[in-house]
Amino acid sequence: MKLNDFLSDRQSDKMHWGEAISLWNIARFKILGLTISEIFLAQAKDRDLIKSLNQGVELLIVPHIEKIQKLMHVEGLEVPTVPQRKNLDVVGKNIEPNTLIQDDEIANNIREVYRFGLTLGMRGVTDSTRDDVRELIWQILSEDCRGFDAMIKLHRQKNWLIPPPTV
Repeated sequence: MKLNDFLSDRQSDKMHWGEAISLWNIARFKILGLTISEIFLAQAKDRDLIKSLNQGVELLIVPHIEKIQKLMHVEGLEVPTVPQRKNLDVVGKNIEPNTLIQDDEIANNIREVYRFGLTLGMRGVTDSTRDDVRELIWQILSEDCRGFDAMIKLHRQKNWLIPPPTV
């Protein structure tokens, strides 16, 4: 048996640092996104924006964090902690919305958050070689891309897009 064969057989079973770091970074970013989304939910007034934010939390952020945590636990790795969700008591209450940030500002901030998350996902896919890790990150990236597409359509409908400079 050649040394390369021995090393590749042994290494194929274990998650390498690039994969672990990618999963960690995506999970930490999703945890940050959870907090930001809940703060924005407390401030948003537009019903479509609120629905979009809620869907992002329930369909993308929370399930993705849980899937990453599950895989990392199986590998015996530490997982990023999710802080206690203290903002939940203000979501949906009758506080005065838009006192800190307007709906269009929320929309544009969320779009930038999404964009950065997509770059983390793409980097994670390209840094992963193990099938199960790559497939999980690809699934997260694909779902995030669909979420981003839906968000852009909402932003265009509401005229919330900030047009890029023309050339």
